[in-house]
Amino acid sequence: MAIIDESRGVLVVRIVYDGPALSGKTTSLRALARGVSSTVECPGELGGRTLFFDWVDYVGGLFEGRQIRCQIISVPGQRELLHRRKLLLETADAVVLVLDTREKEWDFSLGWAREVIPYCRSKDPPVGLVLQANKRDAPDAVKREDLGRALTGTPVAVVPSTATTGEGTREAFVLAVRLALDRVRALSSAGRLRTGKPTEDGPQDLLAKLRTAEQDGAAPVSESFAQAATSSLAVEAEPWAAAPKTPATEGAEQAEELLFTPDPLMPGGMIWPPVDGRMLLHEVASLGIRPARAGHADWCGSGSGFRFHSFSHAIFADQSHARSELIEWARLHSINAAHLSKGRAVILADAGDGKLRLWQIVRAEATLRERLALALALTNPEHVANEVVGAAVQLVAARESFAAASVQFPCTLWTIGSSNSYRPTFVGLMPERGNGVTPEPQGQALLERELSPHLRELRRARVDYDEVVARLGALAQLVGQGTPARWLSELATGL
Repeated sequence: MAIIDESRGVLVVRIVYDGPALSGKTTSLRALARGVSSTVECPGELGGRTLFFDWVDYVGGLFEGRQIRCQIISVPGQRELLHRRKLLLETADAVVLVLDTREKEWDFSLGWAREVIPYCRSKDPPVGLVLQANKRDAPDAVKREDLGRALTGTPVAVVPSTATTGEGTREAFVLAVRLALDRVRALSSAGRLRTGKPTEDGPQDLLAKLRTAEQDGAAPVSESFAQAATSSLAVEAEPWAAAPKTPATEGAEQAEELLFTPDPLMPGGMIWPPVDGRMLLHEVASLGIRPARAGHADWCGSGSGFRFHSFSHAIFADQSHARSELIEWARLHSINAAHLSKGRAVILADAGDGKLRLWQIVRAEATLRERLALALALTNPEHVANEVVGAAVQLVAARESFAAASVQFPCTLWTIGSSNSYRPTFVGLMPERGNGVTPEPQGQALLERELSPHLRELRRARVDYDEVVARLGALAQLVGQGTPARWLSELATGL
């Protein structure tokens, strides 16, 4: 939908409000319209129920020197009007999903969310999604922690709201606009941002389009799945995204560096990936994670299932240098995506004194180290042996898989995911490129480095250690020479 209307000098984006019937979409738009001194137009409304859409027009803010015109529409929530809803969703640059979070409606609301999320993810670039968790004033509203738990690992920003009072409606809208502009940058970088007059310049134009589509029996445009190009970061940052102009020396130490606080409304062009990264920022903003450092060491922080990290020297006085580094880190993540866990973002944040600091945020996932810790508590020695062999196989497979990566991923029990997938996943922090790290050991040497301490712990902690070793030997007999099971059996026997 996004288009540059050169005749008016504006960027036109469309924010679509989706959700089941009676979830609060129209009420949210009315509250929003009051806040921006606009009106809601509802063509074809019947008895207060939206049959086609609600429409709000709002102009505000700037994008690369142009004013931003937001076409804000809601879709009909009735299942029998699904064809209209799909046609409207197809035009979205960002979606605000308004859901009823009362206990009796929550399961149905979740089902709706699980239908919309894959659709938004399938677009190229992906369409940012804000979950406006509505009716939070109800006595039976589900707990806030349950909202997040139900969508763990999903790139969705959750904003609590009470649409009848307007609480939370502006916050959800502002975040949706940010996500829409992130998508615009990706389109512009790929040479796919349209120019000209919007096809639907007002509610009557859109109404005519829907009626024509129904008369012609037209179906919604089919979706395609693709990932947004990282080159979207090469688009010029918003003018107000520039770092403060206080003179600073590149690489100089600073006694009172500004503490990093995740901000989902930070300027565009400073986040990768441009849409998912902002939604991840929104997720971590309320967790209260505050990084710290010891002396001149790296900045680190963790908690609530996330890790923050910034190398000690990843601070820049020159904005163009900082953005070049952000683009390079985005490139590294993109070309190595097959090896990396999901839930990652790279951020350029204000460090004070005119400087910018490069951060990476990684969603924590279970590791092989945690898998082995659980194995220690198993009562059956056969099961213990099976788990240890499984970890060994994953380690060796990871080392072989990572050989194709453009950076040297450290292959340890702490950095490899615990699942028994065909292709092991790196769940640690992205290492520095060209850092001169000693080459990683492979095969038997890798198992000796990583598993020897845990085999010794098994020997100290279990009276049935000999039975575990016997089971390892039996597994080794089933495979040939030069396999993880054989190496592990030899290692355990030789301790």
